Amino acid sequence: MSRFGKGALLMILSALGFSAMQIAIAKTAQGIPLFEQLFFRNLFACIAAFVSLRRKNLAAFGKRENRGLLVFRSAAGYAGMIALFYASGHAAQGDVAIINKMSPFVVTVLACLFLKEKFTAYQGVALGLAFGGALLVSNPTFQSHWFPVAVAFLSAVFSGVAYTAIGALKNREPPEVIVFFFSLFSTIASGIAMLPQFKVPDARELAWLICIGVFAFVGQIALTQAYVHAPAAQVSIFNYSGILFSMILGNLFLGQVPALSSAAGGVLVFLAGIVILIGQRNAAHKNKRNENIT
Repeated sequence: MSRFGKGALLMILSALGFSAMQIAIAKTAQGIPLFEQLFFRNLFACIAAFVSLRRKNLAAFGKRENRGLLVFRSAAGYAGMIALFYASGHAAQGDVAIINKMSPFVVTVLACLFLKEKFTAYQGVALGLAFGGALLVSNPTFQSHWFPVAVAFLSAVFSGVAYTAIGALKNREPPEVIVFFFSLFSTIASGIAMLPQFKVPDARELAWLICIGVFAFVGQIALTQAYVHAPAAQVSIFNYSGILFSMILGNLFLGQVPALSSAAGGVLVFLAGIVILIGQRNAAHKNKRNENIT
């Protein structure tokens, strides 16, 4: 199998892992407090990231001059995670997945504003499609109540802020340091926040809590490996398979039937991703031609 094929399969596996995590969140939403769910989700990632750091003998907390940005990235990512967990527990899974997939377009806007990256016509069309998809998902029939859908959008915004911060850190700190710092920050914050309302889970709840951590870990590892095997511009489009997985799993495990408007919104967000992919490939080809000329 080609490296592209492996990267595409890993990205699809990542999308499936995160979609399965949403189901586990929804299954424990009624009986387990939000921050207890978050603690289990981050504990697994923290342990795995620490093992990776030790293997590569990296400084756990990065360079001193980068710690402010590391804290900012962690706080934004944690806020996005809180919003995602709340939305997953209170809205249809397909709706949450569609809205959450808008985070790359938030990154586009923020990167243009703060990292001075160029805004292209492709990005403009994609943003318009994504916005239209979001409007369809939060349609007046309200299969999902408007509030959890709005919280899902906040998750996309905070995630976009976090990814933009990662973009600023990518040449300053190794990925393992960024992941560990975020995971440790989130584990400590969740551990403190869950204490006042901590509930001892029964066997069924404990199994689902473990599933949250395991599925999140599988999703994160597969995502990282997908980008190792193939360029992000080529395989990132397969991440949108998570919309389909969330709708199918939501129906199988939660009895949720996607509204027609939600399905239409998902198509628009998927098309937005395709437009971005075409724009990235055209830009890459143009840069390569310019290099050949010079």
